[in-house]
Amino acid sequence: MSTSTTSEVQSLNSQKDFDEFIKSSTIVNKLLLVHVELEQIPVCKTVNEALLAISRDTEFQQQLSVCRLNADHFTDFLTLQNIHAVPTVLFYYQTKLIDRVDGFNQSDLLKKIKYHINKSQITSNKAESKTETDASVEKRIKELLSSSPIILFMKGTPSDPQCGFSRQACHILDEHHVKYTYFDVLSDQIIREELKKFSNWNTYPQLYVDGELIGGLDIMKQMIENGEFDLKLSQQKSNEKEKDMRKYLESLINQAPLMMFIKGTPETPRCGFTKELFNLLNQANIKDYKTFDILQDENVRQKLKEYSSWQTYPQIYVNGQFIGGLDVLKQLNEEGTLVETLTGNRGVAV
Repeated sequence: MSTSTTSEVQSLNSQKDFDEFIKSSTIVNKLLLVHVELEQIPVCKTVNEALLAISRDTEFQQQLSVCRLNADHFTDFLTLQNIHAVPTVLFYYQTKLIDRVDGFNQSDLLKKIKYHINKSQITSNKAESKTETDASVEKRIKELLSSSPIILFMKGTPSDPQCGFSRQACHILDEHHVKYTYFDVLSDQIIREELKKFSNWNTYPQLYVDGELIGGLDIMKQMIENGEFDLKLSQQKSNEKEKDMRKYLESLINQAPLMMFIKGTPETPRCGFTKELFNLLNQANIKDYKTFDILQDENVRQKLKEYSSWQTYPQIYVNGQFIGGLDVLKQLNEEGTLVETLTGNRGVAV
């Protein structure tokens, strides 16, 4: 893992480093403070000094860990966490974001640290293992499997594997340029033992693709020899593209309460049906809508037909729900419910 250290505050330089750090066995059961900073901003230096002092305080030093992220290297992360200014301190516990402090307020920072240490019952001694029901453990395992298209359950981390088999598995995935996440079974004894029962596979590492167990290192090697490994990865990439396309279509559909997929534009319709559509809307005095020209994106044009199970255009959506095409709107107009259907109960777009 590529990191640099100033005193005891680690600076993590990539998203991969952060993901590995936050899941590591030495961090996962502590309250982790993540300082998003820009080194050239004077107040960020002040925050680092304050965090370092807090982490050295005997009241907190066994329960608390601190790291810092340079905002210039984490643009996607900033968007995901809705960070618009530095300094910002994020609070994590067991890999989950639980709180934040925007700007620098040392009093507020200390109050929240004490609150979360007490709330989470983080102690300086290793927490005693809690007995979990079979149902709750299985739920956790399924959540882990659904958290990533490809996940490797291993001993250690990709940058610091704790057994030769895990090291070889990571090497194979890296060699085939596979984007994957991992779970360190050494950090959670319950998952380590229960996953063996869940998968009916008694050794580690274990590789899962789209929630399906592929196997361990020997199976991975065998699949590479007979060509099945690349085929499986190709299928997974295809599935992932389909999921991404569906998300993209849904983002387009939800751009506005009234969204229409047409040929051309309202000003320059490129087919008779689209022209009729806008004549109908103008007669009904409906002007609040957005459109997407499907002639500009053939992929959207074809995939939206599959998504809606409707083979023609235009296609009209209200509040993310498919209404139909021009014939449906004509029928609604004849019934006197066109305006109510297209403009009623919209809610507020965010």
